[in-house]
Amino acid sequence: MVVALISAAQLEMARSGIEIEQLEFGATPATLYTVTTEPESLVLVSHGFAGSRQMMEAISLTLARAGHAVVAFDYLGHGRNERTLSPEINDLTGTTEDLVQQTLDVAEQAVALVGPNRIALVGHSMATDVVIRAAARLPNVQSVAAISMYSDAVTKDHPGRLLIMSGAYETRLRAIALDAVGQIGERAENITVRTGEIERRAVPAPWAGHVGVLWSGVTSAEIAAWLGEPATPASTGPWIALLLTSIILLFWPLAACLPAAPFRPGPTLRTSAIASVLPAPVAALASLAGPSALGLAGFGALALCFATWGALALAVLRPALHLNRSGVWAGAFILAWGLLVFALALDRYAAAFVPTGPRLAVMLLLTPAMLIFALADRVMVQDHHFAIRFVLRIPFCAALLGAMVAQPSGIGMLFTTLPVLVLFLLVYGTI
Repeated sequence: MVVALISAAQLEMARSGIEIEQLEFGATPATLYTVTTEPESLVLVSHGFAGSRQMMEAISLTLARAGHAVVAFDYLGHGRNERTLSPEINDLTGTTEDLVQQTLDVAEQAVALVGPNRIALVGHSMATDVVIRAAARLPNVQSVAAISMYSDAVTKDHPGRLLIMSGAYETRLRAIALDAVGQIGERAENITVRTGEIERRAVPAPWAGHVGVLWSGVTSAEIAAWLGEPATPASTGPWIALLLTSIILLFWPLAACLPAAPFRPGPTLRTSAIASVLPAPVAALASLAGPSALGLAGFGALALCFATWGALALAVLRPALHLNRSGVWAGAFILAWGLLVFALALDRYAAAFVPTGPRLAVMLLLTPAMLIFALADRVMVQDHHFAIRFVLRIPFCAALLGAMVAQPSGIGMLFTTLPVLVLFLLVYGTI
């Protein structure tokens, strides 16, 4: 509890002295960070795929303290943005152009609001390609900082001033960064290469990967120096890790206060195997009917898949199904702790988590289906060895993958949910 309180206090102190204002540019939610009424320049900070403004806040706070007006915003389909992301991810006139146009619109409205004509762009991962393309169409762009960059739009003439940050563990992206520097001079890291008015610099952030690079002090310090004056980086990453870890650790003593459930024997291995295998193809067929039946960008199909497998598996496992009041109280406790404590801390300091707009409807649709699925899964694996638990979960995951392959236009985009499901089963399904 002490660690959690100290961590939260440190994270709030990182924001002290900075005016933080929540805005909307059209339908785009954004946050403005300022410490002065006469900022040196306007910096647009944009996140990567599945990211949000919160994930970029260490950089935003650092740049605000360096004297810039910083605008961080949520792309289509991300964070608090209620508009959906186009599925045309392989078409430059599709998703990429939508995000470039959104960046241009935010820049125009931010300049009108904040004032400085000098603009700098900062982007991570997916956003690196977007901000580099947007920089070619925006007037008065002084510098671009690309974090974990991959983009075909980098040439020997564009962008004029480009800083490329990578995590030390991002071997492939570090090579891409060196290629961009090598277009105009020596192919080396940690030096600034100049040819005429073109400047390039590639820097690896130590002990960081594709996500950790955002909280690296080296990343924030390098970007601040590249855009103007050096600044002390906002060191929020370690405090976020301590806060979330302490909340998790507090779960154990609190859970010990729950009433103990009476022991009930689990199903036989034969029954569990039947419950695992038989519902899987039926669930896959149900998911193929989902897009037309429920819509919601394929998540209706996912809900049908979970609910169908869970209901059929529970029918097979019914003799081993025992519900009791202690289980109900345990479920209510887990929901309260997860949604009212951990999730709110995560949402405020690290990454957008609270669902809004169409994502709220998706959550409401998936929740009952997922509860049926999770209950069936819990009963199916009870009293079995870890290796057997692993094998019992393969048929469902294989069936879901098969459905995605069979209907890529309808539910194929949900491929990103499959690793999340596997992680869910490995972590929560093992506890």
